[in-house]
Amino acid sequence: MKTAIITGAGRGIGKETAILLAKNGINVVVCSRTRKEIDSLAEEINMMDKQYSPYHHPTDLQHKEILTKKKPEALAIKCDVGVSSQVNSLINSTLDKFGTVDILVNNAGVVFVKKLMHTSEEEWDQTISSNLKSAFLCTKAVLPHMLSNRSGAIINVSSGAGKVGFENLSVYCASKFGMVGLTASLADEVANEKIRVMAICPGEVATTMQQGLDSRYYLLNKNKMLSPQEVAEKIVEMILDEKNYQNGDSVDIDK
Repeated sequence: MKTAIITGAGRGIGKETAILLAKNGINVVVCSRTRKEIDSLAEEINMMDKQYSPYHHPTDLQHKEILTKKKPEALAIKCDVGVSSQVNSLINSTLDKFGTVDILVNNAGVVFVKKLMHTSEEEWDQTISSNLKSAFLCTKAVLPHMLSNRSGAIINVSSGAGKVGFENLSVYCASKFGMVGLTASLADEVANEKIRVMAICPGEVATTMQQGLDSRYYLLNKNKMLSPQEVAEKIVEMILDEKNYQNGDSVDIDK
């Protein structure tokens, strides 16, 4: 049975991705800086009905995942993925529990809505650490195991703001542009190792982070936004459909 690590899994896209991966027979390690959220999520997944069903895309996607009678498990680990010692502990705990790391979803992130001249150095550091350094640290930690197995999938959750700049989001955009560049470069490095490194770039998603950007705008437009479930479905499709989603792909998704 495969094992996936999902960062920033306490809510939103990360939470929905973890649930959907578990429904597809994959063990999940959910991590976040907030213990209560991930403990609740792990309990929810571990209590899911054993008669889970495989994921099917609306286009009748067929994938090679073979469901076993063994129920997938969830493990919650509190972790600041911007700190290397905590990331190493996360990977070691995953290997101790499941013996393998086959999938990594780099989803952790924060945002500050400010003009560049009003952004503090601390806010810059926090954004880059959470959004970009975390992907570097987690990827660097899992890559030796994937290289040893000559298989694996890494999904970097970037954003539409990783391809187009937006006013008052310069630091966030810098981190998300960096995710796209990291993906493209690493994809070339592992091109001959049967590892797929991909990015997903969602448009506006109805999450608490989006709500924090502008609460009035969110209330007026949330029905026009992607749901976290829709983004999670695309992430899981990218992981499972090796034929149509290949190493180096950067996938846009919007309403």
